[in-house]
Amino acid sequence: MPNIPISIESPVKYYDFTDQHGDVLATLKFVPSDLDIFERQQNVYKAFEDMWMELKTTLDNKKKEEMSLEIINKYAKSLQEKFDYLFNADTSGLFKIASPFTPMENGDPWALVILESAKKIIEQETGKNFTEMESKSRKYTQQYNAGPGKYPFPVK
Repeated sequence: MPNIPISIESPVKYYDFTDQHGDVLATLKFVPSDLDIFERQQNVYKAFEDMWMELKTTLDNKKKEEMSLEIINKYAKSLQEKFDYLFNADTSGLFKIASPFTPMENGDPWALVILESAKKIIEQETGKNFTEMESKSRKYTQQYNAGPGKYPFPVK
């Protein structure tokens, strides 16, 4: 007996990530209004920052020629898995072009460019702004950090 197809409207949207020449680098399909996407994005930002700082210190401690491609590839693979986690989709198309740590002309790594683009999409689709959310939460927690030296209580 064959399966009976049932068509439903899905919140999934398709995004073409294009370069400055208009060429499609990758097409991602994900749900930008997913309730967990804010938390996942923060986790990916944190993981990226940790990896980036560790790579920078490794590069500072060793000559670039001595830097093992194995270490960079390990981090790149790990970061790609984090991106898959963020989008709940396969993001390998974005990293076929360049490694996540490839510096752009302005010095930002390729992964950061993608993260910032994703942030804009999420903010646009959800109507929420990360900095706006942070400032609202600060309004409620400011009284606890009001004292000199950020004491948890006002000091006279």
